[in-house]
Amino acid sequence: LRATAEVVGRSAERMTTLVADLLVYARHGVRPTREEELDLAPLVAELVEDFEASAEARGLALRSEPSAESLPACVDGPAVRRAVANLLANAVRLAPESSTISVATGGDANEVWIAVADEGPGIPEADHTQVFQRFWRGDHARAREEGRSGLGLTIVRQIAESHGGRVDLESDDGRGSTFTLHLPRVGSGETVG
Repeated sequence: LRATAEVVGRSAERMTTLVADLLVYARHGVRPTREEELDLAPLVAELVEDFEASAEARGLALRSEPSAESLPACVDGPAVRRAVANLLANAVRLAPESSTISVATGGDANEVWIAVADEGPGIPEADHTQVFQRFWRGDHARAREEGRSGLGLTIVRQIAESHGGRVDLESDDGRGSTFTLHLPRVGSGETVG
């Protein structure tokens, strides 16, 4: 009975995540509804703290390299939180045991950025644009077994673009990946939407 309850619980969690991802995806192209000026540095620090337990459970080191300056952006805070959480969740899931995940933040006069780097399997260059397409899941059998929807990176891209930003990928097959979320800095002259 306990084993059945655990299976049902995991299935319910996967379905909840899928429904949430589909709702976010359905809002593609819709201007963020909760724009506020936020310093993204504390938001990122809090998310790193939130993922420390799951990283530790997998034998991973989660390192944060915070920016010495504030990272002001006019954003939908929950949406940006979801984008960064999706990047961290992917890194924690895919990084090999005993490896390191690094989170760095920074910015310049025009933008602020958040980078999540892992030492995972990497992504072949031929797949770099595909990873942001809806329902792309790489290893389909493993993705199905883990209950992944293939919407996480699509949602990250949509959130970045809806804020006038972008997400970049640096990766080589077998050498890990770095995803960098770029958002316009407050006062840079960029408009949200």
